[in-house]
Amino acid sequence: MLARRLKKAAAVSAHPTAVKDIAVALYRGRFTAAARTARAAARTPDLGAEKVVSRKYRCLYICIPKVASRSIIATLRRADPDAEIIADRSVSAICARRPELRNYYSFAFIRHPFDRALSLYAEMRFFRERFAGEHRRVKAQRQQYYTNTFPGLAEIDSFDDYCRWLNTPYASDAFADRHFLSQHAQLRLPGGGAPDYIGRLENIGDDWPQVAARLGLPPALPMLNTMAGWQPPDPQAVAAARLALQPHLTAENRALLRARYRADLELYHSVANLRRTRCR
Repeated sequence: MLARRLKKAAAVSAHPTAVKDIAVALYRGRFTAAARTARAAARTPDLGAEKVVSRKYRCLYICIPKVASRSIIATLRRADPDAEIIADRSVSAICARRPELRNYYSFAFIRHPFDRALSLYAEMRFFRERFAGEHRRVKAQRQQYYTNTFPGLAEIDSFDDYCRWLNTPYASDAFADRHFLSQHAQLRLPGGGAPDYIGRLENIGDDWPQVAARLGLPPALPMLNTMAGWQPPDPQAVAAARLALQPHLTAENRALLRARYRADLELYHSVANLRRTRCR
């Protein structure tokens, strides 16, 4: 089995260091590390985050993890209990099976890449204890999944380490998990198109009402799965949690995140510029 994975890993051109790293691990007798690296190198980009399809509202919501997705999904399901949640398939694969979706109103929300990276790091390292019951178990399982799946992630001790790791081949979009996969890669519609509407998490108080008005949905969103923990969140606690993380965004880390998520930053700023142009 390991030999088959090695062969497949060798074919992954975006991950040229994998075969060498596997060979070194095997030579040193680190068989678990070698198998982990082989599994990582054989991965493909994780484009299977949830999509919500509502026939009632004729809309397609493309979920980007760490971008208020729980709140938006809850609102859609409350308004349309028959809405479908489709996971583990890309947008293109879903539209290929459901051609009628090409005529649905599609929308998504994105987040500044710096804040998104901070949010995921905080969830992996600090905020699991703020969740309770089933949600805490899910967070613990995800944390274990990260460290067991992606080489080098278990050795990370700080946000500085995390930012450096994001720029290694093992964190590239060639096989990234949906939580640190570039946002623009998850939004691509068949033919390379974009959703009808792209909002920003940082401006969701103004952007969501535009989507809601277009579809006839409630203009307010519940706050779920925030950095202050699962519901009921306190806005002040959320603000304090974010403020506490800001010192991690050093000049070096900003440069690393800018290099990793350059296309996402361009998308983020283009959406912001489009909003300003429409308001003039």
